[in-house]
Amino acid sequence: MTKYFLKDTPLAGLERQMMTPPNFTPRGGGQMILCRFRYRPEDVDCKNCTEYRKKRDALRVCPWLEERAEAGVVTYAVLAFEFYERWMDGPFGERIRKVLSGKRTVTYYNEGHAARLQVYSTYLTTHWKGGDRNHRLAAMYLMTATEALRRWAMPNLFGLWPTALREWRVLHGLSGQEYAMYQAARGISQRRRTITAPELCDEDLVDDLTLALILDALLIDHYGPVILRLEETGGEKGCRLY
Repeated sequence: MTKYFLKDTPLAGLERQMMTPPNFTPRGGGQMILCRFRYRPEDVDCKNCTEYRKKRDALRVCPWLEERAEAGVVTYAVLAFEFYERWMDGPFGERIRKVLSGKRTVTYYNEGHAARLQVYSTYLTTHWKGGDRNHRLAAMYLMTATEALRRWAMPNLFGLWPTALREWRVLHGLSGQEYAMYQAARGISQRRRTITAPELCDEDLVDDLTLALILDALLIDHYGPVILRLEETGGEKGCRLY
């Protein structure tokens, strides 16, 4: 055992370093650096963005949503307002305002929905690098809402619905609300309209919970997984749907 003459003195570390053989990394004694930096509202001001300075701020989706959400200047209500503003006229707009009134985070169908989605979203993150990840995640969000939908979708979810999407068929044994979610997921996956606005306005055909899930799926499709992580904190004033 090596004896250090400067043990228990401020120079003990220096002595130990000088007596260590070259290219030898001693065990233990490491340091952990914790990053305590958190974005503030002034850090994510659009005027400081390079895209804004280049006059290219008209992007489909802000590339810094994660940072803006961390700073508390972007919330679920803000993004929902921006996305659904164009649909606010007519009966469908009235239904959207009703369903999203006071809503501050993504809705889950039941207690098991979030856990089922987590399994598939983890697989998607680690195994799928394609540019269509958002709409695949949005479809997963709907198809993991209930256990019945998950059981049917499981063989297709891990394949992430490649080219066989046109083979989706009428499912038997599903409730009316599950079938509405299935149709919405199919439309998101196939990039076509499989459920119409009048159908979404029909409260007997699509109840409030099911419509909330479909609206959330559309937000996930547009903005990406950041929607799933938004909580009821912070936010900009004046962006409400009620």
